[in-house]
Amino acid sequence: MSPYLHQTQNRIRIRSEYIQRNPERVTETIAQLRHIAGVQEITHRHYAGSVAICFDSKILSGDTLLAHIEPAGWLSVARNQTYIDRSLHRYTRSLAKGLALMTLDMAIKGPLVKRLVTLVR
Repeated sequence: MSPYLHQTQNRIRIRSEYIQRNPERVTETIAQLRHIAGVQEITHRHYAGSVAICFDSKILSGDTLLAHIEPAGWLSVARNQTYIDRSLHRYTRSLAKGLALMTLDMAIKGPLVKRLVTLVR
């Protein structure tokens, strides 16, 4: 999932894989954000990987709030190389098995079908 950021005048909502995979770190950052003047409400939905922050735009600007959020890594693109490697390995193995079975099927089916047709005639 690539990071998603939606900002209105009084609300910022972020969805990302980082938020979903690092609930402890996100909870710590949320605790720090609650102490910033102007932050009114923070909703964290771990299962969805989202955090919504409502704030008073007269006290705190969205850009200032984002400046506090960006170092936390919520908007970073997660590259889980292990997952990618495993997926690629599984795909390659499945492809190799499929090709081997197709080749075997063609090698056996062709001569056998010809012999059966010859016997039936």
